[in-house]
Amino acid sequence: MTALLAALSLVLAMIPPGIDLIPRGEEEESTRPVSIEERLEQRLADLAEAPSEQAGEAIAEEVRSLWRQSGGATAQLLLDRAERALAENDRDTAERQYAHLRRLEPEFAEGWFASAQLAIARGQWDFALDALTETVSLEPRRFDAYALLGRALERASEPRAALAAYEEALRVHPWHAQARQARARLEDQLAGRAL
Repeated sequence: MTALLAALSLVLAMIPPGIDLIPRGEEEESTRPVSIEERLEQRLADLAEAPSEQAGEAIAEEVRSLWRQSGGATAQLLLDRAERALAENDRDTAERQYAHLRRLEPEFAEGWFASAQLAIARGQWDFALDALTETVSLEPRRFDAYALLGRALERASEPRAALAAYEEALRVHPWHAQARQARARLEDQLAGRAL
């Protein structure tokens, strides 16, 4: 054993100064787990540079999943219960689950977004507008919330504000099909008014 340690010391002594056997940062990078927020940052950057609508939508699906995972276990449980209720066409139960989620985790943008989607399905546009505004204030990169916000603003006869919301959605997700179509339609509509 002593001979092995002596031989190892001799080999290490022969390595010229300044040469690392393990490149700096490489070991730390490979063993350190990536947080949801770090992964989200990377995928949102990828989304902004997506080469096609198909690639963009695949990345957008992952981004939506990461947003959903960013809440705690309680948030996940309440989201799952609400989705089961919606699958059974029980909107009242889903609405209670979302309300409970908003009370327990008011900083969780996904809870506000899901509440807004249900409100729109129920024709509750005023609440939807408030919930979407809260969503984008908590998570300014929520392209899906901006697209729905644009729809709610159109419903409120605010075409310029709606256009701004669609443009914000496209800033984050340039291939968002609904936002692209709505932006083109509103641009034509507003150009017609200007004439």
